[in-house]
Amino acid sequence: MTDRTNLSIMVLLLTPLAACAQDSPFVGDWLLMLEQDNRYGRSAYGSLVIEQGAGGLEAFIDGGSVNVIEVDGSQIVFDFDWSDLPDARHLSILEGTLANGVIEGGVTEDGENRGAWRATPNERRNITGLPPEPIDLTGIWGRPAILSKHEFEMTVVGREADERYDPTIDDPILRCVSDGLIRMSHGPFHIEVISQPNKIIVLHEDLHEIRRIYTDGRDFPEGVEYSWLAMGYSIGRWEGSTLVVESRGLKPSVWDAAGMPISSGAVVTERWYLDDADELHVEFSLEDPVNYHRPVEMHGVRRRMLDDTEIPEYSCDPHAFYRSLMLEGRMEEYWSRGENRL
Repeated sequence: MTDRTNLSIMVLLLTPLAACAQDSPFVGDWLLMLEQDNRYGRSAYGSLVIEQGAGGLEAFIDGGSVNVIEVDGSQIVFDFDWSDLPDARHLSILEGTLANGVIEGGVTEDGENRGAWRATPNERRNITGLPPEPIDLTGIWGRPAILSKHEFEMTVVGREADERYDPTIDDPILRCVSDGLIRMSHGPFHIEVISQPNKIIVLHEDLHEIRRIYTDGRDFPEGVEYSWLAMGYSIGRWEGSTLVVESRGLKPSVWDAAGMPISSGAVVTERWYLDDADELHVEFSLEDPVNYHRPVEMHGVRRRMLDDTEIPEYSCDPHAFYRSLMLEGRMEEYWSRGENRL
């Protein structure tokens, strides 16, 4: 028997096994909706990716792995770790049934009901090349509802950076320093969007930060990766009525109070769009292979506020922080941790 014949037989024998490994109807890229978010009891959205792994189905919410507890026919059960505003960890259980291409079910935490959930095919993520149909995003938008995934798969470098971080001394917000693009975008604060012909200006309630998204077709400046900007350098384009924004040149820092690291080479891609209820959706994807094995994702949803809404004054005085360090005898420790305060 020739080698070619042997190879053909092996292919025939292995093909059914490979097909079976991909037959699970749960495998795919889903848009996840939870009836209650971690803050306001509103609906929140995120990504749910289910893949076929060597040992069975693997699931990822917003780029972080979750445990698939059980799969039985059209039934699936998995957990979801998430953070509340004080960054305390919670664990919810999602049980769902797949029918007509949609997964639906209930969410519980410690046996108590936390509402319903639903997953639909995430078709918008793969829509590209549409002719521009710009929409006016001008307005004041309220605090975002988000899922707040708690843990992500870090590289060795990322894990070491996370372990070095001390939230009582390294958190930039303690010093009234800008907490950066990602954290400001999912923080519990209003934003005001002003649309202009060649750029979109975003005014943040948080620390009065100002962001400019250039839509005039320019490219990134040479050496942008060395810019070390809190909000990055942002370029936007319209794909249909979706504003796609890419940001580079972020300073190495953290993107939440708990200390999740971000490197200077990170790239953040956002998709801004309005739904049928005139709510603003902003999908984030942070690609930072220095620190994370998979892109970190988020999906914020903001409600349009009345035109006469007043964004409250943001007050921040670092005196109390430095005073407490002095009283605790930690000033030398503070000065020695400069690499954690870039």
